[in-house]
Amino acid sequence: MTAIEQSRKYGAPGTRNSMGCAEWRQQYFDKFPTWADQLAAGFVYVAKQHGNAAGNRWLRRNTQGLIEPSFILGRFLPIRSALTRAMNALVNRGSTTIEGLHAASEWIESVEKRLIIGSLNATHDDDALVNYAQAQAAAIDKNASLLIGDIAKANRLQRLGIFPPPKPKMVAVKGKPLSEQFRDYQDACARARNQFTPPPFIGNFRFQQWHYMRPLCISVVRAAAIEQGRHRCAMHGIAPPSEKLPAKTQLAKLSCPSVWRRKLRRLCGRTVEQVMREAHRVHMRAGIYCSDFTVERRRSQVFRNHALLETLEAINQEGQTYTLAELAELGLANPDHRRAELMLRISDTEAEARRHGHVGMFYTMTAPSKYHPVVASNCFRNPKYKGATPRETQQYLQGLWAKIRAKLARDDIGIYGIRVVEPHHDGTPHWHLLIWMKPEDEGAVTGTLREYAEEAHHEELFNRWGKTTARFDAKRIDYEQGTAAGYVAKYISKNINGEQFMEMDKYGREMKTSAPRIEAWASVWGIRQFQFLGLPSVTVWREVRRLTEKQDAMLKDWEAATNPHPCAAMRFAQIRKAANAGQWDQFLRLMGGPMTKRKDQPIKPWVETKMNMGANIETFSHATGEYYGSEAMVAKGRYGEEQKVTFGLVATGRPGFSSEYMTRVYKWQVRAKGAGFGVDFQAVGEAESPWTRVTNCTQGPDIQPREPSPAELKAQLERFKAWQSSDFYKADREAEYEDAKKGREAARQLFASAPPSPYSEQEEFFPPELG
Repeated sequence: MTAIEQSRKYGAPGTRNSMGCAEWRQQYFDKFPTWADQLAAGFVYVAKQHGNAAGNRWLRRNTQGLIEPSFILGRFLPIRSALTRAMNALVNRGSTTIEGLHAASEWIESVEKRLIIGSLNATHDDDALVNYAQAQAAAIDKNASLLIGDIAKANRLQRLGIFPPPKPKMVAVKGKPLSEQFRDYQDACARARNQFTPPPFIGNFRFQQWHYMRPLCISVVRAAAIEQGRHRCAMHGIAPPSEKLPAKTQLAKLSCPSVWRRKLRRLCGRTVEQVMREAHRVHMRAGIYCSDFTVERRRSQVFRNHALLETLEAINQEGQTYTLAELAELGLANPDHRRAELMLRISDTEAEARRHGHVGMFYTMTAPSKYHPVVASNCFRNPKYKGATPRETQQYLQGLWAKIRAKLARDDIGIYGIRVVEPHHDGTPHWHLLIWMKPEDEGAVTGTLREYAEEAHHEELFNRWGKTTARFDAKRIDYEQGTAAGYVAKYISKNINGEQFMEMDKYGREMKTSAPRIEAWASVWGIRQFQFLGLPSVTVWREVRRLTEKQDAMLKDWEAATNPHPCAAMRFAQIRKAANAGQWDQFLRLMGGPMTKRKDQPIKPWVETKMNMGANIETFSHATGEYYGSEAMVAKGRYGEEQKVTFGLVATGRPGFSSEYMTRVYKWQVRAKGAGFGVDFQAVGEAESPWTRVTNCTQGPDIQPREPSPAELKAQLERFKAWQSSDFYKADREAEYEDAKKGREAARQLFASAPPSPYSEQEEFFPPELG
């Protein structure tokens, strides 16, 4: 017999005019069908001990605050089973059944609030997310267009002198009747004059107190639209563009579907993954490193990206054509190339360190227990876990490393090496550091790292056998047992594609299945897995390797045209030779050696502002009436910001003498695959058109709109908000709404089918066999 059937035995039966106790309790069981058995069992237990009335009071009191989870679970079908298991676990972990029910209700309610971002379900597919992002961007863009119309109307009313006067501010006076205060308010409203209307001429200008107010400008539209866009971002939990950016750039980003799509994807992925971690679905006995849902979503994203790259091709000025997928395979997007470059840099850095007589240390740093949701020994839930995400754990470790670097800098101790970030089985990141230093600094470096790594929650570092290495571990590289590259090779392979060096991870999983899960984990949480410390810029290494033997003739022509400094040319030639030969140790030596500051390195990237080339340069905006002038020559990005591009490298000779070398020798244009038109590369030496759209003989009138000062912009924005809150504006908007409503009703009636006439005859029916 079930608990619900047992509960029907308690209480008086119902009558014709009133329900019985069983029917009264059935209302609660029907309201919470998921918890009905637990609630009925709790009632039966209390009723047996203290009677039917006490059981009814218990049921009424403890059902307050409960929610029915079936509707919430139905909204998140892809992860419904995981949420159901998590709720049942919370119920079982409660000290009493009702406490477990309340804990499960609070958790599933918080899950619903987090997974519903604005009005987007975070578990829906990517097509729904793309459509939602387009809708949000279009709403901001449409709102900006409507604000332009509002400002134009406000300026017109101001010019005609019929702008509604502001309501006077009245202060309540104690002891004065409300009726008399209201009459004073009405008199003040009647005496209020339109502040934008010029007063009548009275013969003496000394008594006229009219001040000219500037018309509202287009900057007010941007400011108001940005303010509303930031409010929309706050509703979705998305970080808005930086306020340091120009207003045009902020509004362009807020109204761009790509920005919304990128941020919503990131937010939805991280929110769902954190919910799965709370649901105990990320550990070695479930989904190791990250949840199965995140792995499948990442796999579909990679497939979409690869399919898109196959549909696009790039063509250069020499007619060479490749698909973007082929170009991606040639670069560092190929995991084999990325692993090979990392291992080359590590092994050659070790060779240079041994030449200097430096010692190598291998350190492991882990976050405290409150950052780990699962106990590693038995995969049980960690009672000390405080809900931190892997990204928050990474920020904690970065904070520790910032303190360590500052302490070593104060002590004038230099280090160099590589940092590798990899996840525990529950997705919590930890660091591996391969660092070289002078032999006399080894004790100070190890002590500094240990001090900061173990400063928090020091009591967790001890067990019955003494102090553990759970938080920090240090090993000295013993070259008799193996090289430093061998120490870190398995971590490099594990975090890229799992090929070479190892077949199984430390949890007994095959690397072919673990590596994609680690890559999905790093992608969803935005964690940088590899970072070198105290070594030369790898950008210089990659840029100089663009100049292969095929570009020797071009390089000679460039040097003949630019006449570089002899010392700079010699250094560039030596570094180019070492880089093209794949000798990172020689490259490291020529760049000044380890621990050389960037400003002291002989070669740096050559970054300049991109300029517009060609005759089709827009100097005038037909939308806003702005005249760009000389700014039209500066290439603008998608959001109106200046484009900074890398042209090549800057080689330094003697102090004060430097020479530029161009490494980007090809100009690429991306087009749809198979499209044979639209390529318009300017030939070398081709002259530009001397004609312009304006006369160069005389300087015409200055028609460029002036940007108001911040104080003036703030004042105009306040005036515009006051205009929007006026009764005149509200009445106008209500009239527009009524007109739109009548228009929709008229359109519905116009296209609606005519109602059937009661006198119309039914069409005679004929069976198919008689047709």
